[in-house]
Amino acid sequence: MAAEELGSVGRAVAGDILTSRKVYIVTMAQPSPGAPDGFEERYNAYWNAVDRQLSQIEARAGTVMRIFAEGVIGRGDDAMLMLQKSNPGAHRVVRQRVSAGAVFEEFEDTDLFGQMIDWGRCLQIELISQTVAEDIQARYTEAAQKRTEHLHKRLEEGILESEAALILSGDPTVKIPDGIERFLISPPELDALERWVKQANEAIRQQMVEQQARAQEAGAAEPGHEGHDHAKQPGATDGNGGPSGSGLWTPGS
Repeated sequence: MAAEELGSVGRAVAGDILTSRKVYIVTMAQPSPGAPDGFEERYNAYWNAVDRQLSQIEARAGTVMRIFAEGVIGRGDDAMLMLQKSNPGAHRVVRQRVSAGAVFEEFEDTDLFGQMIDWGRCLQIELISQTVAEDIQARYTEAAQKRTEHLHKRLEEGILESEAALILSGDPTVKIPDGIERFLISPPELDALERWVKQANEAIRQQMVEQQARAQEAGAAEPGHEGHDHAKQPGATDGNGGPSGSGLWTPGS
């Protein structure tokens, strides 16, 4: 069955849905401490909207009995504590369901998740050897595939007949086992948050371009500095002895 949007559960099929296995998929929007003003308001608005829509679909299709969260290690109280520290908005939604009797299941395999993260970090390094780069890519792909298979197995084995599960995922198209109904919890507040992030980054990018242009003009105007570009000097640092970053902000950074 194709993914359903909230509100598409009609009376004619409500009975079938109540007796089938199903998942409610929520995009795991991440917090960003230190983000520009306006982000936190939209982040909280998104998770509040998720909570409302999830409650509505629970009333129609079944109460959440199990919770699976990508990127969270452990289960039960350990998983709750990790989620509380890493994503307060998601934690609020999960806490309410756990208080009502839902079980916070273990979703990730610690070793596979760690492998994927580490190989992914290696991919960000600028390498000289193409052979090494290809080997790292192959290792990353292998780890990611094994992790996907593990997550798929956990859903297949963890969701019992007629149960409803909540999945918190970075990818709303996450693969679901056959025979399990899929419902997307996607309030308009998610689009609003994504648009705001895009606009904020574009404003920062434009500001950087303008600052660089002014620096180049100032350098060219100084006697003996014609053609000397301070903004592009190799080895420029961020003031802490490290290489300068892009200056762009992204959620979760």
